Amino acid sequence: MFQSFFVYIVFGLIMFVLGRISDIRQRQNMLQIKTTPFFVWEVFLALLVFAFVSGVRWRVGVDHQFYLDNYLKIQNFGYSVVDKEMGFEFITTLFARLNIHFSIYFGFLAFLQILFIYLTFKKERYLYSFLGIIIIFGSEYLSWMNGIRQMLAATIFVFSIQFIQKRQLLKYFIAIFIASLFHSSAILLIIFYFLPNKDFFKNKKITLLLVIASLVLGNMTFWINYLTKLTGLLEFIGYDWYSSNLEILIDDSNARNIGPRRLSMMIGPLIVIWFSDRLKISFKNTYFLAYYNLGIFGFLLYNIVSNLNHGFIRPVTYLTIFIVPISAYLLVYLKRNVSNLPFVFFISFMIILSYLPLSIIADYGKGQNDYTNYKFYWYHHDK
Repeated sequence: MFQSFFVYIVFGLIMFVLGRISDIRQRQNMLQIKTTPFFVWEVFLALLVFAFVSGVRWRVGVDHQFYLDNYLKIQNFGYSVVDKEMGFEFITTLFARLNIHFSIYFGFLAFLQILFIYLTFKKERYLYSFLGIIIIFGSEYLSWMNGIRQMLAATIFVFSIQFIQKRQLLKYFIAIFIASLFHSSAILLIIFYFLPNKDFFKNKKITLLLVIASLVLGNMTFWINYLTKLTGLLEFIGYDWYSSNLEILIDDSNARNIGPRRLSMMIGPLIVIWFSDRLKISFKNTYFLAYYNLGIFGFLLYNIVSNLNHGFIRPVTYLTIFIVPISAYLLVYLKRNVSNLPFVFFISFMIILSYLPLSIIADYGKGQNDYTNYKFYWYHHDK
């Protein structure tokens, strides 16, 4: 447990400091009417640190061993355990046949994930200092290290929102097509281009009522059996196993208690909702509203499906990933107004970053079932 806290805290601090340096550089360049290149040293180093820590991990993320076994089989025997999407298969096969160590392979995939997030906000580097630590200490990092393919597709989706806002249909289609090469379910994200660009959650009190309604609906069971009608859709978007085992997954669904980790995932977005009217004004010249719409919609959907098998929750991660940037906007706003809101920033900061520490404590001692506490591969590989 001590090693986990040490690694994650140092990891987070490095991302925070490098993000802060990049923010200062951009503000100084703006005063001199200069454009800041994306690949300045602090950004490149942040991407490399993220890739390194993610690459040398061991059993961090439930599916990590599955991806590792698949990679080693291609490397040692020339065949894959399962047939996956073309883009993912190309990278995996290329690295394996070049006999590249699996830590570099995992590091490269993590590098791509964080790259698309940093590229998305390259003109808003005041978010960088918070983006990195929110990803690490919130629920996203473990999700990224678990559903590697889908979360890579999700980060590409985040990057593609700019094309919706600029009404660049072809560029958006190309981005979503590339995302689908890593997880076929991403093809459904095309529909978001055609949604009207409006404030869907304009009234925060109504939004809070919707949150309550989503929690109530999530604890009801009358609608669950209707999920059997999703078999064809699940096959189409690449969830073949879930489609074949749909009835088992539905039977596996049951109400779960709301513990500390779930509370941390709920309270953060609730704070964002509470300050949403101010955030929309403060960041009206950004794409905050688009991220807010998608993030809150994902939050509501997650509340509804959270008691189902994890297979039903995974598609929602395309939307819940937007809670990361809107939380970063919140912390930036609160920090700028810390004199008026002295304790709100600190409390919000601690809540938003509480998921990982709570998970470290909760999963410690679970042995082979501990997919949270950080372990280096060189202490465990071949044992």
